[in-house]
Amino acid sequence: MESYLDENFSGVKPKHSSDEVLQRWRNLCSVVKNPKRRFRFTANLSKRGEAAAMRRTNQEKLRIAVLVSKAAFQFIQGVPVSDYVVPEEIKAAGFQICADELGSIVEGHDVKKLKIHGGVDGIAEKLSTSTTNGLTADNKLLNHRQEIYGINKFTETQARGFLVFVWEALHDMTLIILAVCALVSLIVGIAMEGWPVGAHDGLGIVASILLVVLVTATSDYRQSLQFRDLDKEKKKISIQVTRNGYRHKMSIYDLLPGDIVHLSIGDQVPADGLFVSGFCVSIDESSLTGESEPVMVAKESADVIILDDNFSTIATVAKWGRSVYINIQKFVQFQLTVNVVALIVNFSSACLTGNAPLTAVQLLWVNMIMDTLGALALATEPPTDDLMKRAPVGRRGNFISNVMWRNILGQSLYQFLVIWYLQVEGKAIFQLNGPDSDLILNTLIFNSFVFCQVFNEISSREMEKINVFKGILDNYVFAAVLTSTVLFQIIIIEYLGTYANTSPLTLSQWFLSVFIGFLGMPIAAALKMIPVASQ
Repeated sequence: MESYLDENFSGVKPKHSSDEVLQRWRNLCSVVKNPKRRFRFTANLSKRGEAAAMRRTNQEKLRIAVLVSKAAFQFIQGVPVSDYVVPEEIKAAGFQICADELGSIVEGHDVKKLKIHGGVDGIAEKLSTSTTNGLTADNKLLNHRQEIYGINKFTETQARGFLVFVWEALHDMTLIILAVCALVSLIVGIAMEGWPVGAHDGLGIVASILLVVLVTATSDYRQSLQFRDLDKEKKKISIQVTRNGYRHKMSIYDLLPGDIVHLSIGDQVPADGLFVSGFCVSIDESSLTGESEPVMVAKESADVIILDDNFSTIATVAKWGRSVYINIQKFVQFQLTVNVVALIVNFSSACLTGNAPLTAVQLLWVNMIMDTLGALALATEPPTDDLMKRAPVGRRGNFISNVMWRNILGQSLYQFLVIWYLQVEGKAIFQLNGPDSDLILNTLIFNSFVFCQVFNEISSREMEKINVFKGILDNYVFAAVLTSTVLFQIIIIEYLGTYANTSPLTLSQWFLSVFIGFLGMPIAAALKMIPVASQ
């Protein structure tokens, strides 16, 4: 027994034994009669453990409290002294803080630096303003303040010149391919037929490319000017500002450091500022920084943002939105008609006869009528009050409606039949004989096809109504495009035959070509009388 005790409980000492050893000893002596009495003069190990745990918890709480108190004391009492030095020119102007220091406070949301300058009241004092009365509305003093701190407006980028748009238009991949084709045509033509006969086709393609580039650049340049004017209108925003103790309505660009601005829901202020008083304020900085503070998520998810609270503006926005949508539909209807007819006519004729009636230069001219000039004419139609009577189009609605398909297929069928009939029976109808008969016939087909597009462009002004002449003179762009198309067509037929592979026509041949194109208008009106489902 003695050896067992020495081996297993040699660590039991009269004093300062570990709790683990004492617990093992008491477990061994559990057979002792009345153990509570046996160990009544010894320590209670379970209570001792609870007391130790409580003591450690209290020590940790005390340590945390000391650290928090120390941090708070350092924050309150231990703020470092500012090393900011007011520039001499700012002091001479009567102010105690410069624009760069103001910017570092608000842009970095530097609360410590704000506190160094005395908070909002301190900043107001250094800017020589009042948080209740605002700035003094004295023009001389305001101009002096503006000279010191500058105007509240970013430097606008310089407007791009016309030559820039010409350079961008030349980068179109289609035009680059056509330019390569023109170069190959010039080389092969001159090598086989000599100068200048062999260069006619190549120079014709070059002239068409330059014309397309000129029209495209003019259109883009004009649109850039319109967007610039629209941007200026959009920036005409007013806000409420207190000066001399009274509220004034003024432009956001007249704001100066020290102004007291009164914000309402939806107000836009292109300036940083300090919050003086108010409640439930949330700010969106995404328009300037690209990153948004917590806001009104409605603004970010909206397709259109209305900057005023006038209900008539909502009607105007809806009217313009519908006008743009319908104008694009008109243009697509016109463009698809030209594409379908030109593709089928040239493809079928090349397959069956081995000869395409429309040459490359002629197709380039038709392409410009279809794309650039067509977009200028049909996509610039002004909105009308009748647009508000239309049913709204849902997000899942088909862009090419059944009405458009009716007009496209009907008009395409008419043009295809007429051109194909001219190609088959044209020589007999016009009594064409001799070596130039094929050239004259192809010129008649080309001229008739172009005038079909001229009158189809007029018919496309209304996709459902028969009266397509209502308000036609109000759109000066449409009238100018239509007139330019006819004039250029006359020049191409009568004077540019060498480059466009055309031959001058007689008066009767001109009349018949124009008449064939005009017949498309009553046919388009008849098609509109055929009822179809709206979608």
